[in-house]
Amino acid sequence: MKKLLLAVLFATVGLLNACTNENSFHFLSGEEKSVDDYEGQWLVINFWAEWCPPCLEEIPELGKLAAENPEIAVIGVSYDKLSNHELQQLVEKYDISYPIVATEPMPFLPVAKPQSLPGTYLVSPSGQAMGPILGKVDRQKILEIINKIENKEASS
Repeated sequence: MKKLLLAVLFATVGLLNACTNENSFHFLSGEEKSVDDYEGQWLVINFWAEWCPPCLEEIPELGKLAAENPEIAVIGVSYDKLSNHELQQLVEKYDISYPIVATEPMPFLPVAKPQSLPGTYLVSPSGQAMGPILGKVDRQKILEIINKIENKEASS
């Protein structure tokens, strides 16, 4: 009987997982998003943690990048498994101005968790994910990378 119950449980979980949107995530604000919502603009996905000094140094740069470039969206993803409440406290502590992906419900992103931090991915306006860029980045570096990609695509 236990084996039958386990089989039913695993089948149910499998069906529920199959019904989820694989590219959906929620921000701490509660807003649900999908990578498809960013079609037509660049998306910067930055993995960070409080214990990572270069990650904390990136926060104001990424905020300025988003504020000064409306064609570029920036979202932050916690490297650590923190509750949404803990994440919200960090957003306030470090004055993070761009949206942070909530950990509950579990987010589904088109990129893997990087092996080290800081780790930043770029998603092109057509939805192509690139990266990770490992190490500290600033807005100038991200703009240079985007410009190189756009110039390469224009000359192709």
